This record gives sequence, structure tokens and C-alpha cells, in this order.
Amino acid sequence: MVSGLGAWSLNVRNESRRTVEVFRGAVCDNGAPVATVGPWSSSDGVHPGRTRAVDIKHGVVASFRVVRDHYGDRGGRGGDY
Repeated sequence: MVSGLGAWSLNVRNESRRTVEVFRGAVCDNGAPVATVGPWSSSDGVHPGRTRAVDIKHGVVASFRVVRDHYGDRGGRGGDY
């Protein structure tokens, strides 16, 4: 996810039955998630911070991954995500 034009935060809207984790930077291996958004919900004002890895003038970069569905089952048919 990329937000430019002077943005300091992201609004994340999850319209699926799965849980979504939002991370700082362009990949999901930059530490703990900055937000966890449950099924059919949203989170406003997520502050992933600025990044130097991707050149976005006056914007923020975040990545996300899908963790599990509404019933507690893991996604990916037996995988962890």
C-alpha cells in the first residue's frame, strides 16, 4: 500500500472474512504489525511511518498479509497464512 500527497497515515478497510495485519514498509518482515484489522471492519489513522527503501515524496508505505478467516481456520489450505 502506498499513500502519497502529504499523507502521514492510512485508513484500512477490510471487507473480507479474514483478519489482515498491516506492517511498516514494502514487505511484511519489518517487525510486529502496526495494525490488525478484523473481518468486516476498518482501522483509521494507521501510522506506518516513512520509509527510505521506496522513494515516495511526502507519503507512507505499508504492506499487509491475510492471517485467518472469521472461523479461526488458517488460510492457504494448511499453511500458516
